[in-house]
Amino acid sequence: MEKHSTAANGAKLVELEDNAEVSDDVVSDSENEDDEIPMMFKQSVLKNKSIFEKQLLESTEIDPSEIFEMKAKQEVDGESKELSMKMDQQILEYFGGDEDEENKLLKLSSQMTPLPGFEGIFKKLGQAGEGGFPPIDSIVTIHYNGYLQDEVSNEIVSFDSSFLRGKPKSFMRGQGSVIEGLDIAVGSMKQKEQSEFIICPDLAWGEKGCPPRIPANAYIYFKIDLIEWVDSSAAEAFGKLPIQMRKKLPFQQVLEAAKSEKRKGTAYFEKQNFHLALKCYRRALGWIEDHSYADDEEESLGQKLRLTLHLDLALVNLKINKPKKTCIHAGEALELDPENPKAFYRLGLAKEKLGDFASARRNLLLAKNICPKDPSIARALLALNEKVQKEKYVETELCRKMLGSTTIRETPIASPTDESHKVIRCLLADFIQNPSEKQLEFPQGMSQNERNFLEEEANRLHLKFAMKPLMKGESICTVFKCG
Repeated sequence: MEKHSTAANGAKLVELEDNAEVSDDVVSDSENEDDEIPMMFKQSVLKNKSIFEKQLLESTEIDPSEIFEMKAKQEVDGESKELSMKMDQQILEYFGGDEDEENKLLKLSSQMTPLPGFEGIFKKLGQAGEGGFPPIDSIVTIHYNGYLQDEVSNEIVSFDSSFLRGKPKSFMRGQGSVIEGLDIAVGSMKQKEQSEFIICPDLAWGEKGCPPRIPANAYIYFKIDLIEWVDSSAAEAFGKLPIQMRKKLPFQQVLEAAKSEKRKGTAYFEKQNFHLALKCYRRALGWIEDHSYADDEEESLGQKLRLTLHLDLALVNLKINKPKKTCIHAGEALELDPENPKAFYRLGLAKEKLGDFASARRNLLLAKNICPKDPSIARALLALNEKVQKEKYVETELCRKMLGSTTIRETPIASPTDESHKVIRCLLADFIQNPSEKQLEFPQGMSQNERNFLEEEANRLHLKFAMKPLMKGESICTVFKCG
């Protein structure tokens, strides 16, 4: 009796299609006429989806939530792998046995809170965040899982996940780089917050969807972690002004815009997007340099920001292998601060890349004199000396072969190891002569030969040698003064 009623209702529902033709492909899947009615019923529901969604919501109860495992396949390095992921999913039961077209995510949204001021976005707070909300034009960094209801199986399936890729996503709010609903959802979060959202089709991929992954009129379920956000709204607003208007603005407003652009560049740099970072740093430097100072206080603030921007530009040019540009910006930084160790250090690294080893050594030693305990400088000096000795050895061997010499040398060429020993002796001598230093840390990556030599020299000079543990099981060689 119950089945007869369902079939009769199905026949009436087909009439709502305004005599639209049913696809031959759908009908031909049936082996007999009795199977055609359910297929036609499904077609009718798809074309009149909103009516049936309302009916389902009015007559269906939602069970409590529980956690289950779901596996997703993803291409990793060209190989398809099974990747396991967890999600919180409300267990939705049908009020009838054959209601296959039920919209589970729409029903789940009734258990969530509508986002104030926006129709079609529902939120469930998981872990509270801290601070304020990211404004338009801020750069946000998120981890997320995206889910939707599969049209064939009607199961909730993952269609995208930054967690599985192992890399968070960064984008600027309000620029249309993500779907509108996701942009709005992230704007309602605070830093370190974890929340869930359901987004209606109008604020997702709409009527057309995004084949083959996103079907038409799909509700989207996101689990989002807002890792951090950087406010660049001042920079974006300033950058949209005509040049003449920028020059008329108060210095404090220009300074804030340049700092905002610098923060944006640093956010890109930390994500290793060096070319965008370079663009931001150059723009910020241009803004501050184009503006005149009204008094000494403004000049001091402006010069301080110029110094940091030149140092940033020197570093990012090193990363993209443009040592000549690094030399220019490091030189500008030294004009502003003649004793800046970062400028000497980056200039030394750039000179090494250009093959000017004498200048590289001179600048690295200047950096070391200012920051004697900096392990990065010591490491750079060791690497430079090793490279110099290797090049000398290769050059001498090449000349010997060109001249056809087969004579065995009485005085062998110093090996790279011998030169490293000289550097270690030099560092220990400087350490002993400096009464304010109590310990000296050597850089990571020293060879076993170098460590053994350092320990022998420390004992000979009545210094205490120890391996100082670091995180992740690593350690560095450290020398202490006795007494």
